Amino acid sequence: MPLILHKNIGNGEIGLWEISEAPEELEHLAGLSPADSITYSGISALHRKKEWLATRALLNELTGETILIKYHNDGRPYLENSKYQISISHTTGFVAIMLHQTCFPGIDIELASRQVSRVARRFLSMEEYEVCRSNEGFLNRKLLLHWCAKEAIFKMVPYSDIKFSKNIQIKLGDSIQDSGSFHGLFIWKSEPVPIALEYLEKKGVIMVWGYTGEI
Repeated sequence: MPLILHKNIGNGEIGLWEISEAPEELEHLAGLSPADSITYSGISALHRKKEWLATRALLNELTGETILIKYHNDGRPYLENSKYQISISHTTGFVAIMLHQTCFPGIDIELASRQVSRVARRFLSMEEYEVCRSNEGFLNRKLLLHWCAKEAIFKMVPYSDIKFSKNIQIKLGDSIQDSGSFHGLFIWKSEPVPIALEYLEKKGVIMVWGYTGEI
């Protein structure tokens, strides 16, 4: 079953899909509208075709209906004629969606095997970097949790000129399990906005998600 996680979160829900199907099967599951069919015909790379189709198949699974995904000028997705706000993330072989009825959601996923230490200084503050170094056994997992958390918060806010090391701060404890919670701060022109975050590792994929009101 390609849907390997379906989690309710109050006024929203999360789904994680493992992409194991051929494009033809995914196309059937996606149930493309005429507009989507035109967009799909312009995608050439096989992995991109499968990601694109799996995203729509997962959305159908979560909502029980076919809803058109559209995009704002800044690239953020939204749903046409729907009560839900949406956030989308994908990594090699997987796609995730978060839906919420009343808040702006953000979700990000990465393979737990991905190594990001070479670019850590680009997205971490000095304090965050030291937190990741505090326990060598969890170094890469902590780095990935910080990265996914910052990506998730970035997807919640209507700004693009954000410095991850400065404008998004993550408060992660020393004890890291397969699932848990922590929080972040979005620091902009007004008072810092606290954002509750949750994380989960499943089938070699690290997921971080959260949501916020108007910023």
